[in-house]
Amino acid sequence: MEGKSRDTSASDPGSAPTAPPSRKRKKGPIVAGVVIAVLVVAGFGFWTWHEQPSFCNAVCHEPMDSYVEGYYEDVSLLAHTHMTANVTCLDCHPAKIDEQVSEATKWVRGDFEMTADGQLAHNGLSFSAKDCLKSGCHDYDTVAAATENWGGQEGVNPHYSHQFYGGAAVTDVPGASENAFAMDCSWCHSSHGQSNFYCNTCHEFDVPAGWSNPADAGK
Repeated sequence: MEGKSRDTSASDPGSAPTAPPSRKRKKGPIVAGVVIAVLVVAGFGFWTWHEQPSFCNAVCHEPMDSYVEGYYEDVSLLAHTHMTANVTCLDCHPAKIDEQVSEATKWVRGDFEMTADGQLAHNGLSFSAKDCLKSGCHDYDTVAAATENWGGQEGVNPHYSHQFYGGAAVTDVPGASENAFAMDCSWCHSSHGQSNFYCNTCHEFDVPAGWSNPADAGK
């Protein structure tokens, strides 16, 4: 009928096709996945660094510098001997959250005293047989055998003396007992400083090279 227009868009092959509705891809999950991956990698990297001795003085230059430098460089120190045996700081000083928080707080406040050689004046650490004879570390029988008849004196053994009150023989040492020894290992052995031959507080035994002799203090 004349006067009425006719819609030919649906049937006219020359007309442009209607575009399908656009679909926006949701990028949220992808972004979240990338962020999580980055955090995991960063966390793993930080933890790996945290396990290294260099972490100890990365921020806390004072008082940790001398300890870390001695660990790597001073061949006279037991700490360096441990380093050559692939023993790290955390093998002897396991990281505990409460202790780390306390140490960090003291460091921020400057609440610590230093000695003239750059070490802590009071570190409050003591290592017992339980610490040094744990699995994978020192073997008591081997240590005691190495110091038998010390200085050529029959029956003298700094590692098996009246300060030990376990069994009647070295092999009777109760490995799981914390009370097998009257003294801690650190009374004589110092990993980060000069070791002290404590026996000579009373005796006059031969002193290992490089050790201090308590008998000299009274001279």
